[in-house]
Amino acid sequence: MCIRDRAVTLLGTASWQAKAAQDGHHSALFEQLCSKDNNEARHRKIGERLAARLKLTSAQQAAYDDFQQARLKSVDDAKSKLCAKEPDLSSFEERLVFSQSFMEARLEAMKAENPKLIAFYNSLDDKQKRKFDDFRSNMMKQ
Repeated sequence: MCIRDRAVTLLGTASWQAKAAQDGHHSALFEQLCSKDNNEARHRKIGERLAARLKLTSAQQAAYDDFQQARLKSVDDAKSKLCAKEPDLSSFEERLVFSQSFMEARLEAMKAENPKLIAFYNSLDDKQKRKFDDFRSNMMKQ
């Protein structure tokens, strides 16, 4: 993920958290993050769309599968860490602590995922890389 994509993700998270706090829905982030729905099916569907668009070779598909497994594991690990006990988000201070924990968990996840994503990306040819970059850009807009 490039620096711009990371910044957009962090800013989007921060603005969503701020909006939830303004609306009085302090536990909205926790509820969304810790829901029983782990979005594995959504991640797999995105992967299928991406693979079809890029026309991956079997070696590229294996590299993508490695990344996807690392991604799903990091999401599960973050949920386990953050969702073990519902925090009291009624105070500003506690919301900040939870936000920090969320961002730290996301950073840990990125550290685990990025080597696999980079390996996958580097397996692509130039035409596939352009398609991948366009695909990711469109995903960020949604």
